[in-house]
Amino acid sequence: MKKRGSEGRESDVSRAAESRFMELINLLPQAVIEIKLDGTLLFANWHSRKLFGYGLKDETEEPIDVFQHLAPEDRQRIRDSVAMLAAGKKERPPEIAAVRRDGSTFPAIVYANLILSDGLPTGVRVMIADISERRAVEEAYRALVDHSLQGLLIIQDERPVFVNEFFVRQSGFNREEILSLGSEQMWEMVHPEDRGRVQAIHRDLLAGRIRTAPVIEYRVFVNGSEGLQVRWVSDYGVRIEYQGRPAVQTALVDITARKESELALQESERRYRDLAELLPQGVFEADLSGRIVYANRSALDMFGVASTEEVELTIADTIVPRDRERTGRGVKRVLSGEKVMAGEYTCLRSDGSTFPAMILANAVVRKNRPEGIRGVIVDITVRKEMIRKLEESEARYRTLFNSTGTATVLVEEDMTICLANQKFYRLSGYPPDLPLKFPSLVHPEDIDFMVDYHRRRRSDPGSVPRSYEFRHVRADGSVRNALLTVGMIPGTKRSVASIIDITELKITQEELKKKTFSLEEANTALRVLLKQRDEDRVEMEKNILTNLKEVVIPFLDKLKAHSENAAQLNMIGVIEENLKEIMSPFLKNISYNYARLTPREIEILLLVKEGRSTKEISRIIHTSERTIDFQRNSIRKKLGISNSKVNLRTFIMNKEGGLS
Repeated sequence: MKKRGSEGRESDVSRAAESRFMELINLLPQAVIEIKLDGTLLFANWHSRKLFGYGLKDETEEPIDVFQHLAPEDRQRIRDSVAMLAAGKKERPPEIAAVRRDGSTFPAIVYANLILSDGLPTGVRVMIADISERRAVEEAYRALVDHSLQGLLIIQDERPVFVNEFFVRQSGFNREEILSLGSEQMWEMVHPEDRGRVQAIHRDLLAGRIRTAPVIEYRVFVNGSEGLQVRWVSDYGVRIEYQGRPAVQTALVDITARKESELALQESERRYRDLAELLPQGVFEADLSGRIVYANRSALDMFGVASTEEVELTIADTIVPRDRERTGRGVKRVLSGEKVMAGEYTCLRSDGSTFPAMILANAVVRKNRPEGIRGVIVDITVRKEMIRKLEESEARYRTLFNSTGTATVLVEEDMTICLANQKFYRLSGYPPDLPLKFPSLVHPEDIDFMVDYHRRRRSDPGSVPRSYEFRHVRADGSVRNALLTVGMIPGTKRSVASIIDITELKITQEELKKKTFSLEEANTALRVLLKQRDEDRVEMEKNILTNLKEVVIPFLDKLKAHSENAAQLNMIGVIEENLKEIMSPFLKNISYNYARLTPREIEILLLVKEGRSTKEISRIIHTSERTIDFQRNSIRKKLGISNSKVNLRTFIMNKEGGLS
């Protein structure tokens, strides 16, 4: 009897332990079931009943085949897994499509252990985890990667193992071609002059010498419509673990447009310097202290200085003492932003001589702060006329991005931002834990059309532009110009939006427009000055020659004809020779035999000698080109070369060379 009593107590203890174990299982937040090896359900905790759509008090008369709660395509695979587990073979927890009582499905991952009795497998204890949320996050991340405006690339063993859709489109190759590249072929896509630098950084990342690479810019080859083309990219690389092994993940942004803008800006700066060097007027630049940091050739010659690098000059050094105080006041007014009219000053050369000049200056402003002045000096010793203002704003192209990458967000139908990357938070200035709606990022004047685009895109994506500009309002209230590119996620009402800050690009475009306009103004001013100079000179020479030939010379001829006194004839001859000497600078060494030409023909002959075309002569003396051609033929007849193919200008130059 004692023995049976002991066994009863052990049975009670076992049942109590089992009851406590089942209570604990029922309290677990995971779904736990026990099944026989053939799939018959032995036990299901409360959470598993709820997960599969059963009530806590639901009971079935027939045994439940757990395998029937699997999608048909998964049933045999799970049966095989149970058999392998019973045979002592373990495999990775499988992912399945589970079927609820109402027929709906959900993704799940299954963890299983054998139930042993007397050392033999009698069933399986299974924990089922619903991974619907994880799948949704994975799909959202995949959509973000595919819709990103960055080319995303993963390199492992110095060959590509992953590329996103944007990278494929930008490269011009298909995905299979890229992923089939070997190490040597992959590095050949980088420009030879940049290849070594990029390889070194990637190897430092893989070796663990650096965790995150600095942002680098280099050239790559892409497959364009006309073969391989060179594009500039910005590269931000990090070291990651990919499928359990070290790899480099790099984000590439095409910056070709920015680079072309920089080159255009450099070309504009070169054109400015070249133009300044060609100008007959003096051009100078000075810093805030008044030290002259640049002067063109005309300005250097004007002041008798070889170079500003060899001789340090200030504005005060170039002005006579009595004008320096007035000059200083003018400089201060210019630096304060005041528009100061051109003023006349007496300038001082390096040898101590002076000359009158007209000076026009403006402030050089960078980042809204004056950094010096830029001015034009016109020597008005001969001509006291002011040239038009030469103005050019020098630009320093600022960095468009502090780091590579594109701000990207996932937007719900109600415009709630449900997911955003770190670049977005850096761009917007908002903390990651703050709930946001997209309109809060938009300037009030742009909200209406963006909300309209958002609504229409969900009904007809083709009716609205994929990319457009808007004004972005940061968390601190500042407003930035931005380019927004939006794409819908197939099968959902969500959209993926990528934001690029283009504020600096807009500023650069405006600077280029201003600089081009300034150059056009300078060219116009030069043409006007040169035309006026030519017209004044021609008119003066014409008047002098006409008066001498038609008024003075005829009287001398009459005096010679009526004078019989040898002394008088000798004096008349001296006067005539002196008059010829006076006329010679204007005739430019033309032989006295050319005096048979009319004043108008002499005028045309002088312009031909200068290399002027018929069209230019017509414009200078206000006569039709047809008349000019007629008078040129008349000149050739009088010079005896009408039947010769010799060039008129060449003939004059050769003859004058012989005379000289």
